[in-house]
Amino acid sequence: MLPRLLPLLALSGAAALTCESVWLRRLALATGSAGIAATLTLAVYMAGLGIGGVIGGRVRWRQPPAGYGVLELLAAGWAILFPLLLQLTAPLALQLEGIVGAGVIAVLLLLPPALLHGATLPAAAASLERPDQVAGLYAVNTLGAVAGSLLAAFLFMPAAGVRGTELIAAALGAAAGIGAIQLRREAADAPPPRAGSGWLPAGVLLAAAVAGGGAMALEVVWSRLAALLIGGSVYGMAIVLAVFLAGVALGAEWGRRVGSRAVRPGLAALGLLALAGTLAWRFLPHGLGVAWTILGADGQLLSGAILMAMAMFGAPVASGVVFSACLQVSPSMPPARAAGQVLGANTLGAVLGVSLAGLFGMPALGIRGVVILVSVLCVLCAAFLPMPHDQPRPPIQVAVVGALLGLALLTPRWDPALYAVGLYNRINEFVDLSPRAVERFAHDGWTLEFYEDGRTASVAIGRGTKSGNIWLSINGKVDASTGADMPTQQLSGRLPVAISGRADPEALVVGLASGVTAYEALASGASAVTVVELEPAVVRASRAFADVNGDLHNNPRADVRVDDARAYLARPGRPFPIIISEPSNPWLTGVSNLFTHEYWRLARGRLTDDGVFCQWLQLYTLPPQAMRSLVRTFIDVFPQSWLFESIPGADALLIAAPSLPQDLPIKPTLGPEQLRRLAGAAPRNTDDQPWIEFEAPRWLHQPTGKLNQQLIEAAAQP
Repeated sequence: MLPRLLPLLALSGAAALTCESVWLRRLALATGSAGIAATLTLAVYMAGLGIGGVIGGRVRWRQPPAGYGVLELLAAGWAILFPLLLQLTAPLALQLEGIVGAGVIAVLLLLPPALLHGATLPAAAASLERPDQVAGLYAVNTLGAVAGSLLAAFLFMPAAGVRGTELIAAALGAAAGIGAIQLRREAADAPPPRAGSGWLPAGVLLAAAVAGGGAMALEVVWSRLAALLIGGSVYGMAIVLAVFLAGVALGAEWGRRVGSRAVRPGLAALGLLALAGTLAWRFLPHGLGVAWTILGADGQLLSGAILMAMAMFGAPVASGVVFSACLQVSPSMPPARAAGQVLGANTLGAVLGVSLAGLFGMPALGIRGVVILVSVLCVLCAAFLPMPHDQPRPPIQVAVVGALLGLALLTPRWDPALYAVGLYNRINEFVDLSPRAVERFAHDGWTLEFYEDGRTASVAIGRGTKSGNIWLSINGKVDASTGADMPTQQLSGRLPVAISGRADPEALVVGLASGVTAYEALASGASAVTVVELEPAVVRASRAFADVNGDLHNNPRADVRVDDARAYLARPGRPFPIIISEPSNPWLTGVSNLFTHEYWRLARGRLTDDGVFCQWLQLYTLPPQAMRSLVRTFIDVFPQSWLFESIPGADALLIAAPSLPQDLPIKPTLGPEQLRRLAGAAPRNTDDQPWIEFEAPRWLHQPTGKLNQQLIEAAAQP
């Protein structure tokens, strides 16, 4: 039976991971992707997996392959109906607002399919006779998830969009389900599944929980590290997840071969290897430079995968070893029951790991601090957790703990300056990419005045030692400064107020950054400004710009709110005469949601009838077709619009208004008719077809600013 089940479990893993990525994306758009809401949504799904595993292990499956197949078909049906279910429940989430709304919609929409997905492994395991065979199923299932993560990011989403990817995932799951049901005749000749009761030893379940919690907490850290090292594109995040899952799958197969005695060593190795991996962190940017020299732009994702594997240093492998070893502790227990209990403990531990690391660990301890804490916890549990009689206590417990402490002391100090400068974003500008040149770039000529690993991003403030220029970077991408960025920041605040023509209009600003735009709106005549910023660390960092933002945080006319912009706009509220949207670049996953047709429709719904909407538009490193697509999408929502060049060849502002006054600080480059000429027949960028999010990262190191400027100049000609 095992050979027949393996390909089905691979399909199941690919379908489940693809569904998870699509559903988390959908709910982020519906409820807001602020750190707490996103983490809560993921935690609900993972909790459902764990509970489903426990329930699936307790059910006595009379025709196990058919039962597993039914679960897959039900999950596929849920995927097909998901958009309709979301449409029915989204108003409830917006009415409840915030964490409560996100929690309710996550429970309603994610808990049922998570229960189904969680029960599939125990249901399939009921067809097997030995626990080591279950470990083999788990390894193949995880390999399927690796394929799902890569295919969803690199193939399904770009080619078929969100809904198409969802239907592909449903088809994969349905194929696994139909295949399993067809095995029922073969299973009918097999002996019935063994009945069993009881639980695995508490120490074993705790080990599974600690391994799951530690691995997921580390995965959160590694994802942030990858955003700092190779950028926060959808491809970068897919690479990290694939490397992590591949390690877990390899470990699961290794654990199957080693057996139950690997529980304690595997848990200790998880902690020690994770901490040892931080030894490489100090040198990863140098590795990026070396890889660029050898492979160029086309090899950046491959080199990023290799570098992130070095950063993880085998810790995911150790996590997989623990899982497989825990399955084999009690050979007499029915495989389905053991699988359900281990999966439940492991996944429920993962819920705690991802929640505590994302919401509290990184803001309080930083990414390296989280790794140290996880490492200490894993090693201490390996040394002192009670194990059954066939798990001998190592006589060198004190030595193991001592080795951990010594390794922690030897680990180099975390150097955020190496990552705050965003080498990945400017690497194409370097003539010399030697380690010495990278060190100079990261440390010479400026000082790091602020650094914080926030809930959704790592934020830094740097100051030039000679120029005094202050800049703010988010995950290594500079998003504001007192230097070259000032014209765009100032005009983004001044122009909409001047165009409005109202006396003392109120303005909404999406994205705080330096706070200069909000200040300029107030200084130009706005009566009040509401600023919506996603990351709390940005709010704290922006105080460094007090000299140029009019000490915005102490201005009684400024209201700075930590919230998701889409969720804020979707809720009922007063209309604004002015809305200014200046998020980061559209190639960044998450930020790309603020450049779609649906987002601009939400904004239009919160404008007064004679309101002014201002949208920052990137011209550099953006493919020409993407620039034209953004213009096409914008004018579909705001037909009466103009384009102003704040920094020719770099930044532009799209401004929608009923009309333009004559006495503006600068003249528009393009009017409504010329914008339509520029847009042409470019495709729209939508939530369902967010093609710019997938295409723009490929152009990150291409100098497209002049080409886009030429297109604008051509559209301006009669």
